[in-house]
Amino acid sequence: MGSASAASAASPSRASGLPLRLASVAILIPLIVAATWWYWFTVALVAICIIVAVVELFAMLRHGGYSPRLGPGLAAALLLCAAAALRPFTPFDLIGLALSLSVALTLVHELLPRDRATSLLSWALTFTGATYIGWLLSGFILLSQLDTPLRPALLSALAIPPGTAWLMLVLAITWIGDSAAYFVGRAFGRTKLAPVLSPKKSWEGFAGGLVASILTALVAVPLLGLPIGYLPAALIGLVAGIAGTVGDLGESLLKRQVGVKDSGALIPGHGGILDRMDSLLFTAPVVYYGVLLTLAL
Repeated sequence: MGSASAASAASPSRASGLPLRLASVAILIPLIVAATWWYWFTVALVAICIIVAVVELFAMLRHGGYSPRLGPGLAAALLLCAAAALRPFTPFDLIGLALSLSVALTLVHELLPRDRATSLLSWALTFTGATYIGWLLSGFILLSQLDTPLRPALLSALAIPPGTAWLMLVLAITWIGDSAAYFVGRAFGRTKLAPVLSPKKSWEGFAGGLVASILTALVAVPLLGLPIGYLPAALIGLVAGIAGTVGDLGESLLKRQVGVKDSGALIPGHGGILDRMDSLLFTAPVVYYGVLLTLAL
């Protein structure tokens, strides 16, 4: 669930669907956490999420009257995913090559015989959509590649791999911050956060989510043995909390532009996979580059 959406007071329909939403989460969270333990499981899960999210996004855009090209979009998104996944196994960085091929692939597809009245817009939406999903979700793959040894931790007995610890940090910051924002917004929300994009979101819920994100990052340091100090952890939690809200509002903007309520109906009680990963699309890259900067200092 996105942080910004949780910053709102719950509507009666959402409250009535809470048991179904909790049941879906109870099934999905263990599966996701288990997948983070093994690198290629993480890659496979990210690739599946990319495919489903691109399909959902392009279906939304078609609902709004646009014509993104699904085939080239999927190919470009998976190219970026593959470049990230193969990064530790090649002597040079494939990401620049994948980005170049994605630009060329999506543009060359517009040269095929067809009515080209919408080619420019279709190319822009295809490439942008593929990058939005494919590259941002690949942040999880990059995080799983971080191998700086962990410090002795409260959970050391679990033998958590370093990459898994960073993935757990992203998931915990996003999910716990989201839950806190939901309940704080429901109890105390008065001031509208984004009245045009989502009238029920509140600044009070947003603040509650930020505090929870910061505290989660601080607790994760001794719990997981993260090799960073408490101040960098707090800053990472703060920026990730903000980024998650921006990611949620970004998807809200897309849905309002094309006139849909949810990106899909894949997850009972939650909508589509893009609805559930809108915040994670932004928090994963933010945490990855925040950790790189912290470890480099």
